Amino acid sequence: LLILTALRVKQREPYLNNGSFHEAVGKVLLTAQCFAMMPVRGVTAKHPSRLSFSWRHVRTICCLIFLISTLCDLGLTIYKVVHGPINFNNIKPIIFKSSTLLVCLTALNLARNWPKLMLHWREIEQDLPEYHTQQQKCRMAHTINMIMLIGMMLSFAEHLLSMISAINYSFYCNATDDPVRNFFMLTNDHIFYVFNYAAPLAIWAKLQNVYATFIWNYMNIFVMVVSVGLASIFRQLNENLRIFKGMHLPPSYWSERRIQYRNICTLCGKMDTAISLITMVSFSNNLYFICVQLLRSLNPMPSVAHAVYFYFSLSYLIGRTLAVSLYAASVHDESRRSLRFLRLVPKDAWCPEAKRFAEEISSDLVALSGMKFFYLTRKLVLSVAGTIVTYELVLIQFHEDQDLWDCEASGNS
Repeated sequence: LLILTALRVKQREPYLNNGSFHEAVGKVLLTAQCFAMMPVRGVTAKHPSRLSFSWRHVRTICCLIFLISTLCDLGLTIYKVVHGPINFNNIKPIIFKSSTLLVCLTALNLARNWPKLMLHWREIEQDLPEYHTQQQKCRMAHTINMIMLIGMMLSFAEHLLSMISAINYSFYCNATDDPVRNFFMLTNDHIFYVFNYAAPLAIWAKLQNVYATFIWNYMNIFVMVVSVGLASIFRQLNENLRIFKGMHLPPSYWSERRIQYRNICTLCGKMDTAISLITMVSFSNNLYFICVQLLRSLNPMPSVAHAVYFYFSLSYLIGRTLAVSLYAASVHDESRRSLRFLRLVPKDAWCPEAKRFAEEISSDLVALSGMKFFYLTRKLVLSVAGTIVTYELVLIQFHEDQDLWDCEASGNS
């Protein structure tokens, strides 16, 4: 019976989650690679030692091709915009595409350092108190998978509604007898502003748009995923502190936990340095597009399709911004939670190591940031809301009603 039990455990081992961030984030990175991002090999391997990056690998080459394609698309967009009236709404395609390009470049640089970062992350995880159950090990992976699934489903729904709205628009603005050609010419007018219509160009433009839309949504998901990972290792440490709260513990215990806490803080600093530009682009994009959508809400909706897409898109933007803010703020929240357990140490068990640990937690600001310009804490949510209201009040002063059925306007608007 013991032999059979051992064999069953052995057979289950490859399918059991080891609780590492590397394993939890594997599917997220694999999905990104389908859209020319994070060209790292070995993302689904059990151990981060299998990770590698190479400029000659097909994943990296695809990423570089997409970067060149995005650069061309951005150039055509800028050319179209500068040859027309420039206002807050018309520069939206430039913001969208330049953000995509910037995130791709940052992700490529991150991919180069990803194997080293994940090895360091795994070393810190192995030094922490172990999980007691398989459920605890799977918790982080489950959260990350749900974020990815829900985020991608909502972004797909938003893109689908955008296409339905654009199709409806193209039927109204039927410049030619071919409805397919109308659709591509209106939704990619920056390309056909320079070139004559051609099917290969239309297909390239659509693929470029799909990839760019994925990356635009993925950068928010990526910030949330990294935040979940960092918050989880703080939570793993805090869980051990919770188990022993109020007990008389030797100074060596507090010394060990303090060193573990310091190692996690160091990891947070490294990850923040690696992704802070993505975080900055994510928040600035969300802020800009929420302002654009709120400003456009002052215009009457020309059709039901437009109205459904518009309000879904606005709700999605606000919800996504809130989700990114709260998930990112959880890193700071978990880093401070250790202090709660230190305050429960009995007076006669208080020692210099516990005091030193408490002082480090109190004095350190452990949080992800946007290029150190702002730190992602819960206070940021209110700050962002206040900023949006302020910007919107200013923009309303210069707002003029627009005819959304204007066929001279961009189909992307």
